[in-house]
Amino acid sequence: MKKQSLHFVPKMLFAHLVVCLCIYSSKVLARDISNEQRAASDARNRYNSAKSNDDNLGKQIAAQEKRVADEQARLKNLQDKQVEAKTELENAKADLDVKVNTLEKVWDERNKN
Repeated sequence: MKKQSLHFVPKMLFAHLVVCLCIYSSKVLARDISNEQRAASDARNRYNSAKSNDDNLGKQIAAQEKRVADEQARLKNLQDKQVEAKTELENAKADLDVKVNTLEKVWDERNKN
């Protein structure tokens, strides 16, 4: 009979050990889950912040590209006007040269008489 009770003690000790391990591992798992939840929450916050920053920069870039396109169109318009102005200037200069030559000829003719 004593042999039976001795065999019972290791089985009981083993059962106790298993229960203790289960309780300890559940606490460890609970702590690990809590840590993982916190890490996932931190990662989600970083993602949301990075996504917001990326979206804002995308909007700023689009706005800047629109301003650049508008300014390029304005520059092209001014360059076209300058070409027209230079043509007008050349025509006016040629007309002025003709009129001045004509006036000089008239003065020369008048002064000869």
